[in-house]
Amino acid sequence: FGTTGLIDIPTARMSSDGTLTTTAAIQSRTNSYAITYQATPWLEGTFRYTGYNDWFFYDRNYEAKLKLWSEDDYLPQVAVGIRDIVGTGFVGAEYVVASKKIDNFDITLGMGWGRLAGKGDFENPMTWLSDSFEERDGFEGFGGELSTGAFLSGEEVGIFAGVSYEVPGLPLTALMEYNPDQYDFEVARGGREPESPISAAVKWDAAPGLSVTLSRQHNQEWGIEL
Repeated sequence: FGTTGLIDIPTARMSSDGTLTTTAAIQSRTNSYAITYQATPWLEGTFRYTGYNDWFFYDRNYEAKLKLWSEDDYLPQVAVGIRDIVGTGFVGAEYVVASKKIDNFDITLGMGWGRLAGKGDFENPMTWLSDSFEERDGFEGFGGELSTGAFLSGEEVGIFAGVSYEVPGLPLTALMEYNPDQYDFEVARGGREPESPISAAVKWDAAPGLSVTLSRQHNQEWGIEL
């Protein structure tokens, strides 16, 4: 998705302040291109342009991730994010995510709404505040409107998680994630239903500012990211 994260899931990590990143991710379901800018040390913004293969549909969407606090000796770094703030809602999700580094491991655990809720793991805590959060708006059309009716809404939320491991002495990082996204929009239009929520990858930092990631996603397809 172009944001700072593992394979498809976000982490609480941020890039260095002022960093501009471009991403091209080619998969069987989609071809996705993204520009991400670390506007401040605590705010990351992403613009994505995604082409859905086989039915010639293209979607623009925006994401914002805000760091709530930085990691220390005992507490993880924590961030909140909204995926598809202004758009059609096809990739809509909201999340709270924490990341903690232990030696060469970086461990991430998050709670997600929308697509990141998957099939749901437990009741949406926002419904304790208001029943209006029980129903998530099925935002449709050509986008361009603030989709507030979907934010933090839905009967249930889901858990996502992952870990990365930096190989000592080599410019390689191993990645693994648990991603509950069911890809309902893509599956309804002929895409493959995920066989497993688990994906794994190897990232090669080929040169300063350039990385290549090869992934095995959902036990059914390969992905490459530049």
